Parts: sequence; structure tokens; C-alpha cells
Amino acid sequence: MRTNKWLKAIVLTAVFLNPLKAGEQGSRRLSAVPFTAIRLSDAFWAPRIETNRKVGIRTAFGECGKAGNIGNFAVAAGLTPGEHRGSHAYDSDLYKIIEGAAYSLNIHPDPELEAYVDRLIGTIASAQQKDGYLNTYFAIGTRGPKWQMLPTEHETYCAGHLFEAAVAYDQATGKRTILDVAVRLADHIGSVFGPGKRYAAPGHQEIELALVRLFRTTGKKAYFDLARFFLDERGFAHGDAHRPLTPEESDLQNRVDPKDLRSVWRTRRYNQDHKPVAEQFEAVGHAVRAAYMYSAMADVASMAGDEGIGRALDRLWEDVAGKKLYITGGIGTARYRDEGFGDPYDLPNDEAYCETCAAAANILWNHRMNLLRGDAKYVDVLELALYNGFLSGVSLSGDRFFYENPLASRGEDRRDTWSDPACCPSNVVRIIPQVGNFIYASDGDGIYVNLYVESVANIPWKEAHVRLSQTTFYPWEGNVRILVEPASPDEFTLNVRIPGWAGDGLVGSDLYAFADGLSAERTGARIMVNGKTLGDLNVRNGYARIRRSWKKGDIIEVDLPMPVRRVRANPKVEADRGRVALMRGPIVYCLESADNPFDVLSLALPRDSVLEREHRASLLGGVTIIRGRGLAGGGVPVEFTAVPYYAWANREAGAMTIWVPEK
Repeated sequence: MRTNKWLKAIVLTAVFLNPLKAGEQGSRRLSAVPFTAIRLSDAFWAPRIETNRKVGIRTAFGECGKAGNIGNFAVAAGLTPGEHRGSHAYDSDLYKIIEGAAYSLNIHPDPELEAYVDRLIGTIASAQQKDGYLNTYFAIGTRGPKWQMLPTEHETYCAGHLFEAAVAYDQATGKRTILDVAVRLADHIGSVFGPGKRYAAPGHQEIELALVRLFRTTGKKAYFDLARFFLDERGFAHGDAHRPLTPEESDLQNRVDPKDLRSVWRTRRYNQDHKPVAEQFEAVGHAVRAAYMYSAMADVASMAGDEGIGRALDRLWEDVAGKKLYITGGIGTARYRDEGFGDPYDLPNDEAYCETCAAAANILWNHRMNLLRGDAKYVDVLELALYNGFLSGVSLSGDRFFYENPLASRGEDRRDTWSDPACCPSNVVRIIPQVGNFIYASDGDGIYVNLYVESVANIPWKEAHVRLSQTTFYPWEGNVRILVEPASPDEFTLNVRIPGWAGDGLVGSDLYAFADGLSAERTGARIMVNGKTLGDLNVRNGYARIRRSWKKGDIIEVDLPMPVRRVRANPKVEADRGRVALMRGPIVYCLESADNPFDVLSLALPRDSVLEREHRASLLGGVTIIRGRGLAGGGVPVEFTAVPYYAWANREAGAMTIWVPEK
């Protein structure tokens, strides 16, 4: 029998608000509202979630069947003969798809999909060894001793994605089989690693944040302690004791040879193991690993009240948002072939790596930073990545994927039906149906509206709930109507986010600036309550704070005008110097050959060119385009059309660019 989801949402929120035992609780600023409490009816996201259910998830399972991800578990369980197929990360791809299926089942019951996942979980459970160990790469054949190759072989990474899938599936369906598997594996890992046992730091971070999720679900504090242990071991020597690196070891293991670009792969900087986490103030190395680790650091800092880790996170975020973030919300360049952070302000467009996984990790990190600090600037980055750098990773049809997401192309880039490794496609199918996770948050004083998505949410509040219903055509229009229905009249604060794109700041730094320089007040952001315009928005940390005694039927109307705006990068970003990008609302635009009968890479945009917008319901699933006049190669006057960046490469192959020279 399926668990009552509204009741479970209240229970889950209570766990988030009281994560540790008495006397151990930290300073978590906000609590996320569980996905089980939200129903989406949004014209933008609901169709994508449905396409993900009907096409994306099923395509992903089918590809895993062909590639061997599924068969590996049957072989490991002794159900079929054979050898391991694929890489050391193959288990994780299947786990991520199961997690996506869990979120999808919560939104739209699908008996066929649920029965299929139940059978997969049965096979996975059969492959688990008696001591709780589970990893098909090491269980099949001779891959070397277990847990001895953490820097390279992804054992803990796979385990982490199992934990996340298990928590999501338990929350969505009330079925514990996969959660029981996760608990046995986590207990096994805890018997191997920890104080007085083996000291090590995972090569690809993920298990740390997953252990925190497992702790929140089970209440077993040993899982939180193990997450903290893995974080605290970074920057140390590893082995049979918690020993600092000697100066010689540190110099050897952190040295990068500028003449050998691949040398970074052999350093501890690559997987952020070069310094203790509380001493890491600069984002370096593999971008996905880093953002997963930063997510776990935010969890630990908020739950344990660790100010040292909190300060490191603030510095890391400032480094990324101020020097290493693409305008699409993507992170990572191809400059050093390491899928990692480049040098400050080194943001090449055609060499942008911007892995889809990195955008997903950036979303998860900024979601947690918002919970930790209660500041809307983190949601600004989350939203930027969600609508642009992440969403560009999947086709409108839901069955073709980008691993890399460049900001300029000569026409050679096309999405693939699958990839090896398949980390990006599997991340796509798990992130899309959990958009509801990011819409709301709460604290002891009130509720936070972070994203504008047409939906109904029963938000746990005190001993009951507050029902919020959003009506909007966002992201194409900035008008939002919120119906407030508390269980009974109650005084609390509703914190309504005023996006950075509606003011004079885009990502909470000077990395990007709007050419018009308008503030939120000058662009005309307006809020009404029950038809009465608020004279003072009382904006604090990016939120308009509305405190009053709320009753059923109260209505908030948010009006965020969406002019077409030109964006300029900091002059230190050499690749974008003298260029502008176009935005409207949270959407970044690009020029694509499919819409323009000239070389889009040669276009220049005069400063006095009038930019107009037009919504086309029949184009690319329904988009608002931007039209204007520019100068093509040789100064020839042309009319151009710009489309949302996320929608590029859905038609014939051709050139594309975001940044255009300003004439």
C-alpha cells in the first residue's frame, strides 16, 4: 500500500529541521520542501517531465540493457553466465535512472514502469554479497581487492548513487527493498572505513552527500559521521592513520606540469584531495567531482554548524560565481582536457566543456547553498544552470543527449542517442523530474518561493500545512499569481524571490552585467497582495519579505517585466571582450544557422539595434524568440532571429553562437 504522501512530506520536513540529536543540531537556515509535497502543472516543465517519463527514462533503461549495465547485476547474482561489460562506473548509471524513475512515479503513477523497476531492484538485491558489498565491476572477474582503488575505480561513487536511488524510491513508493540494500552496503562501508580503520578519500565524490540523504531517511547517525569522515580525510596522506601530508608529499602530488596538460589528472588537485576541505578557497580540478563535494560540505556545514567549512564554501562559491561560471550556468572548460575548472576568467566559448553532469551538480550545490545561507543569489545561479546549461543537455524529444555543452559551434556538434560513459544522460533523467525539489523552502519564520513554476504545493508548516498554488506562463512571461491557503489563519512571512535578472545583477558578482544597468525598481518589479500594490518590497537577500496574518484565499501577484537585455562579461574574460549576449528573463539566447541564412559567427550587433520578442507556439516546442537587425560578414545589413540556447541542435546541423560582437 502506497504511503500517504502528504503525511510523509511532513515527516520528512521534520527530519530536515531536526537532523541531529539534541545538542548536536547545527544552524541550517532553510529546509527544502520535499518533492512528494508538490504537483506540477507547468506549461514549461510538465511536458518535459512527461516526455522524460515516456521517452527519456525508458530510453535510458533500454540503452543500459544493450550496454550491459543491467546484465552485469544478473551475472554478479549468478543468474546468468558472463563477464562484466563496460566501465567501473556502469552501476551508477542504472542507479541514477532508478532515482529518476522514483521522482517520475511520484508525479505520475505508471504501473508498467514501477513493475519494471521493481524487477530490476530484485536483481540488484540478488547481486549483493553476504557482507553487504555490492559492485558488479569488482564482483565479476578479477579486478583487484575491494576498496583498494578508491582514487580511480568509482566504488564509493556507485554506492552513493545507489543510496540516492534508494532514498528516492522509498519516499516515492514506500517500498523498502532497495533501501534495505543501501543500508546493508552503507553498514559494510562503515565497517571498512572510519577512525581506527582504513583512511581514504573517494576519487569521485558523491557518496558524501548520499550518506547524508541516507542518514536523513533512516535516522542512523553513523551515516552522517561517515560522510563527515570522508570529507575530513581530504588533503591527508591516507592509509592506516589520519596523517597530514609531508611538504615533500604535498609538493609531489599537487605539482602540475604546464607542458603536460594531462599531468593534472595525476594530481590530488584533480579530485580536490590537495587540501583539507576547510582550507579550500579556490575551485580546482574536475568540476563534477568538486560540485558534488561542495554539496556535501554544505550539508555538513548546515547540520553540524561547522563554520570553518561554511567559510570555505563562501570563498569557493565566490571564486566560481565571480571568475569561473559560464553565462549558461555551466562550469568546466576543455582547456586542460580535465573536465575541470580553468584559470580565473578563462572561459573560452568553443572550448567550453560545460559537461551536463557539471550543470546538474552546480544546481544541486547552489540548492544547498540557498538552504545554508537563505540567500536568493544561489537560486539565481541554480535557475541559470537549470534553464540553460543543464537543459541544453537533452533534446526536445527526450532521447538525444549532449555530454559537452559549448557556447559556440561551427556545426559539428550533435546530440547522441547515448554516450559512454553515460553519466550525463542518466543525470538528465534524474534531474528533470525533481525540479519540484527546488521551488520552495521554509524556516521557522515562514516560506520561501524560489522558482516560478505552475504548481500546487502542500508545504508542511507547524503541525499542519500551507497550500500554495502558482499560476504562471514563466519563463516566457513574468506574471505569477500565488494563491495562499493556510490550514487556519496564521501569521508568517512569505519570502518571494526577486530574480537577479530582474535587477542589475545576474549571478551575485561582477562577472556579468546588464548593459542597461537597471535596478529591480527601475525595471518595474511589482508585487500586489489581494489587489493592493506593495509600496516597499522590503527586499532582503534577494527576497521580498511579506509578513502578515495569512488566510485562505489571499492572493499574491508578482509582476516581473521581461525586457530583452544585453549582457556584457567582465573585461577580464578575454573570449567575450567587446561582445554581448542576449537574455530575457532567465533564458539565455543564441543564434543558430537554422534560423538565419548567413554565417551567424560573423554577425555583429549595433548598439542601437532594436530587439523585439515574439512567442511562437509552434517552434521548438513553444518558445519566445528575439528578432533584430545586425551586420553579417563584411558589414551586410541582415535581420536575425535568436532562440533559447537550450533548444539549439534540435534541427539540421549548423553553426551556433551566444556571444556576438557589439558594433
